[in-house]
Amino acid sequence: MNNNFMRKVKNFLAFLLIASILTFGSYLIVYKVSFLPNGYDIEKVQKDNVSLKSFNLLGIEKNVKTLSFSGDDTWYIDEIDFEVKKQKTFLWLLFSSITISTFLLIYKLRNGLTLWKAIFESNFFAALIPLTTVIFSLHRIQMILDLSS
Repeated sequence: MNNNFMRKVKNFLAFLLIASILTFGSYLIVYKVSFLPNGYDIEKVQKDNVSLKSFNLLGIEKNVKTLSFSGDDTWYIDEIDFEVKKQKTFLWLLFSSITISTFLLIYKLRNGLTLWKAIFESNFFAALIPLTTVIFSLHRIQMILDLSS
């Protein structure tokens, strides 16, 4: 029983180490490399304007837009800043959940589980929560951009 318990503890600690590495890698991809598929990143914020980089589906920079606001419309800048930060946070969570779920799927398939049971137990469905938030955030940024033009 003691050997079985120690084996489970070692497996759990190994999983935590691998999950931490995958989560850190996802953080680097989103925040340092700026891999933001169909996303936006703020290049420069000033008192009455904001420069916004947009990316295509592959995460390659598409263009830079500079939006100017006057008077009572400067609250758009705060909203754009908030939505871009939210988009980055949930992209990080999305990439982390996908990589950890993929690792769990491979691990469970190698341990002899059937494909559908391994998919269910690897919690791929957990990626739907950050995915919906990313979609809504991107839609909200696009709405703000359309309103400001």
